[in-house]
Amino acid sequence: MSIQRRERSAALIYPYIHMLKCPICHGSMTTISPHSIQCMSRHTFDLAKQGYINFMTRFFKGNYDKRLFTAKRNILSQTEIYTPLTDIIRNYIEGYCHSKSQPLHILDAGAGEGSLLQQITQNTPAVGWGIDIAKEGIAMASSAYDQQIWFVGDLACSPFAEEQLDVILNILSPSNYEEFGRVMRKDGWIIKVIPRDRYLMEMRELLFRDRSHQLDGRDHVLDRFAKYHHLIDRIPLTYTLPVTKVMLDSLIHMTPLSWHGKESAISSVQESLSQITIDLEILVGSRRSVLQPLR
Repeated sequence: MSIQRRERSAALIYPYIHMLKCPICHGSMTTISPHSIQCMSRHTFDLAKQGYINFMTRFFKGNYDKRLFTAKRNILSQTEIYTPLTDIIRNYIEGYCHSKSQPLHILDAGAGEGSLLQQITQNTPAVGWGIDIAKEGIAMASSAYDQQIWFVGDLACSPFAEEQLDVILNILSPSNYEEFGRVMRKDGWIIKVIPRDRYLMEMRELLFRDRSHQLDGRDHVLDRFAKYHHLIDRIPLTYTLPVTKVMLDSLIHMTPLSWHGKESAISSVQESLSQITIDLEILVGSRRSVLQPLR
């Protein structure tokens, strides 16, 4: 099974090997087999048994463990908690497709366990690429979804050559706008999703009753986005859903919020949470050719 998965991944990547570069020497990738991919300087990166390529060039140990990614997989695959979000993104991408004669290349930067990229690109001619620094997430993604290409890699040093990607997705995940600008085509788009004040507010209120827990400053995020991109659209998206048993079992562990919550507060969430609010903003931008100073 692992050999077949590796062979399938190698065959999927082969037509697009020219889009990749070595994160060590920045030379072109030249050969790929079911076991590895190699650059012109013979730097070699292995294909894991799950089918992903590990392009990391430094050690990384994060808090994103298998439990978090399993919780995300369960809630994203078994509920419609983010369906309104993926529908909007798919509609935007379909509109962009009409101006293209070739399939779009879509990168999910911070893909996690892969479900959002799979939902956005399924039943489309788009080529989906997913990258994340957390190996546990990408291992799950490549094990479950074999129509996309999966990399473990660092957004600060991604394995793409210049101006290769049509759309970059950056959904509730950190950004590296300098690198996005390097790998995005001149007419490419970025679609970034950020939380607004009411995002998961019911869970945050239960977890942090005795102290405040603020989301990262939106103004700073918006300023940085505008520095690197022409803002095409801003779409607010807010809705409240009843919490089902599947959601309850996974919701508490699918975000880093639980890392900072007391055990008693986590128990309170599991006993008391009856509804959850999704409050997001979708930013659609095109590439700036020259960086402009913040105003």
